[in-house]
Amino acid sequence: MKEKKKKGFKLPDTYVLVAIMLIVMAALTYIVPAGTYDMVTSEATGKQVVDPNSFHYVQRTPTTILQFLMAFYTGLNKNYSTIFFVTLIGGYFKIVNETGAITNGLAVAIKRLKDKALIAIPIVMLCFAFLGATGVLINPVVAFIPIGLVVAQQMKMDRISAMAIIYLGCFAGWCTSFMAAGSVQIAQQIAEIPVLSGIGLRFIVTSIVTVVTIIYVLRYCRKIRLDNSKSILYGTEYAGFGELDEMEQEHSFSKKDVLILVIVFGSLGFYVWGAVTKGWGQEYMAAYMLAASVISGFIAGMSADEISRAFMKGCREMAYGAILIGFASAISVLLTDGNIIHTIIYAASLPLKVLPQALAAVAMFYINLVFNFFVSSASGQAAIVMPIMTPLADVIGVTRQVAVLAYQYGDGLSNTIIPTSGVLMAALGVAGVPFSKWLKFQVPLFLIWTAICTVAIIVAVMIGYH
Repeated sequence: MKEKKKKGFKLPDTYVLVAIMLIVMAALTYIVPAGTYDMVTSEATGKQVVDPNSFHYVQRTPTTILQFLMAFYTGLNKNYSTIFFVTLIGGYFKIVNETGAITNGLAVAIKRLKDKALIAIPIVMLCFAFLGATGVLINPVVAFIPIGLVVAQQMKMDRISAMAIIYLGCFAGWCTSFMAAGSVQIAQQIAEIPVLSGIGLRFIVTSIVTVVTIIYVLRYCRKIRLDNSKSILYGTEYAGFGELDEMEQEHSFSKKDVLILVIVFGSLGFYVWGAVTKGWGQEYMAAYMLAASVISGFIAGMSADEISRAFMKGCREMAYGAILIGFASAISVLLTDGNIIHTIIYAASLPLKVLPQALAAVAMFYINLVFNFFVSSASGQAAIVMPIMTPLADVIGVTRQVAVLAYQYGDGLSNTIIPTSGVLMAALGVAGVPFSKWLKFQVPLFLIWTAICTVAIIVAVMIGYH
């Protein structure tokens, strides 16, 4: 008689997780009292912000079955530009990948580096950390995951490595950014302190977090290069790279490949310059990548039909992650329509008034870590919590700059582990990494980040950080 194999716990598919969370959030609208803050116009920014002294309970507006079902569409509709962007960029990068230029370049470079090939990882991660810290590359980072897959494949690593090199490289910079307009600058404006003030401490923390992240990723990559069985994905259906698994052993790097890489990365570099100096948005990157990918395809000798097929193939590969962006944002739709987001913030703020200064500041950070689950948008979270945390900082005796730190770190760090982050879910979908496996890899690093930021906030309180 055959013994039945015991099945271990398996986390459901990400879409199932999101659906479960939506059901829970809908149920909370029947349990948590509805409440709201009045909105006023900020003299500093001219934007609508929360009046921290105006919280009051209102009549319940629990989620109906129809509202629950409509939330999926509403979430998609609210994020249509990001969804289109991710899908299009996926198609454009697929064309570039089909030319073979990136693969050939990496293969030749890694072959020449031989045992020193791992040196490419910190270089790539530093570049993405800078782009993340400046706020240039947050949502668009999803489009770069295919490049991470090629890097990982060439170096005989797994999909988690591909995800970590690109996504964590970017978010190591973004989570503790010293200057990002979408988080730091907005929060400082709401807190009515000089924009980009206190940049010194922020830069030090960003540098520490980035170095720690690179070391963490390098250790994992080195371990699985030496022994593939050490991979978190080993023995699962996600262990390989699908169509990227089997590649020719010999690669040549031609003049055409050089020209293609100059066009592609030149376009990306031009976009980054424009984003930093002229405030260009995602539409500029989409435009430049369209031109660069089509031109690259023709240079590589691809026909118009081949370019078209490659584009559609890339779009299909992005579909899982792109649609997930909208579905994940449906959670905040339910909480907003149910009028319980402000109630959650109000309840969380009450205990802070009785804690010692350093502990209160750290608690503000931890509360934001949790709240980011419900509102993963940096600017959205700033608009809700900073008008409350600013006067709260005055009451408990810490500087408003510390309040900004608590918001920023709380908003940033958990974007690497929460399933309500559309960018994270989209990146995992493109990389082909199950959410449960990603958590196994990322949670230890997240805890290290949290410890670093906790110490930074305590130090900030002790030195009267302004």
